[in-house]
Amino acid sequence: MTMTDNKTGVWLIGAYGSVATTALIGARSLAKGLIKPTGLITELPEITRLLRRPAGTPRNDILEFDNLVFGGHEIRKSSFKDSIKQLQQTGIHIPSELLVKIKPDLKQIEPDIRQGLSFTAESPRAQRLPLAEMVNRLVDDITGFKKKHSLERVIVVNLASTEPPMAEGAHTKTLKGFETALSHTFASLSASRLGLFQPSVLYAYAAFKAGCPYINFTPSAGASIPALLQMARKLKLPHCGTDGKTGETLVKSALAPMFNYRNLNVLSWQGYNILGNLDGKALADPAACKSKIDSKSNVLSNILGYQPHSFVGIDYVPSLGDWKTAWDFIHFEGFLGTKMAMQFVWQGCDSILAAPLALDLIRLVDLAHRQGESGELAHLALFFKKPLGTKENNLHKQWELLKSKLI
Repeated sequence: MTMTDNKTGVWLIGAYGSVATTALIGARSLAKGLIKPTGLITELPEITRLLRRPAGTPRNDILEFDNLVFGGHEIRKSSFKDSIKQLQQTGIHIPSELLVKIKPDLKQIEPDIRQGLSFTAESPRAQRLPLAEMVNRLVDDITGFKKKHSLERVIVVNLASTEPPMAEGAHTKTLKGFETALSHTFASLSASRLGLFQPSVLYAYAAFKAGCPYINFTPSAGASIPALLQMARKLKLPHCGTDGKTGETLVKSALAPMFNYRNLNVLSWQGYNILGNLDGKALADPAACKSKIDSKSNVLSNILGYQPHSFVGIDYVPSLGDWKTAWDFIHFEGFLGTKMAMQFVWQGCDSILAAPLALDLIRLVDLAHRQGESGELAHLALFFKKPLGTKENNLHKQWELLKSKLI
C-alpha cells in the first residue's frame, strides 16, 4: 500500500464498546455493499449532490467506506466476538449471514487495538510515570498505526463512556499550563488532585500531538477546554464535538423552534430518560451524569431565547440493554393566556442511532482536513448537543449551516 491509495485511518477510543462495534460492522458492511446506508446523513440525496458532483465541476469528494482503516484504544480485555455477543444480548439483531461476511475484516482490525488509558486500572509502575510519558505512549500507538498502514491521515474518535466534569484551573486555560501539569504522576493525582485531568482530555491532546483531527462524540471534556482549543488552532487541526445528538435532544432541537415560529410561550419542559448498556451504567455515577445533563441543559434557552422551567432526569435501567426511552412533557401558553400541553415518547436503540452519525462525522472531518480547515468545525453542529464553535441549537438552522458549508 502507498500513500497514493488515499486511505484514511480511524482511531476509535473505546474500540470494543457498543457504538464503536456497531460503527465498524456498519462501515465494513457498507464497504462491501451488504447493507443500505439508512441513518447516514452523508448519504442523503440532498447532501450527496453537494459532495459528488459531475466531472469538470468543483468537487467535494467524500471518503468512501472501503478507504477506511480502523484501529483504536480500549481499556477492557475483549474482542469483537465478545462485543458482538454483548450487542446481541442487549437486543440488537445483526443477521448471522452478515457477520460471516465481515468476520475476516473485524479479525484484521484486532491487532491494531491497543491498551487504553484508565485512571482506575493503570499498573503501579505506570502510576509512577509522569502523565506526559503516558500520553506519549498514546501518541506512539497512533503514529505507529499510521506508519504501519501508510495512511495519509488518521482521525481520532472518542466513543468511550461519559466522564465527570473536569476541574478548571491553570492547566485548562492555556496550552503552556496544560503541558506543565503533565509533569504530575497518576499516583499524585489519585491522592489529591484526581479531577485535574480526565482521560478524554489526554486522548484529545495525544491526537493533536500526533497531528490528527479529533471528534468528541461524548459529553466528556475532550478538546473543549481552552488549552486544547488553542492547541488545535496552533497546529491547524480540525475538531468537533460535544456529545452526539441521537435521542431526546434531537427531538427537542427540532420541536422547540416550532413554539418560536408560532409565538407560543413555553412555560415548562420536563424530560425523563431511562437507558441500559455501559453508557447508562456510567451515567449511574452522579458525577458522570452531571456531564451529560450539562451538555443537554442549554439547548432550550439557546433556541427559545429565554429559559423556561426545565428538568432532565436520567436513570440507569440494566434490563433495557442498548435501548433508551425518553418521555417529555411540555407546558406552554397560547392566546388569551390559555395553558396547553403536549407530550412525546422517544424509544430508540442507542448504538444504532449513534453509529451512522459517527461514520458521517469521520467522512466530514476528513473532508474538512483535506480542504485545510482547522479549529472548531461549527458547521457540524447538527450532530451535537453542545456544539463547539457555535451556540446554534436549532436543528433546522444547523441543517442549513451544514449544507451552506458544503456548497
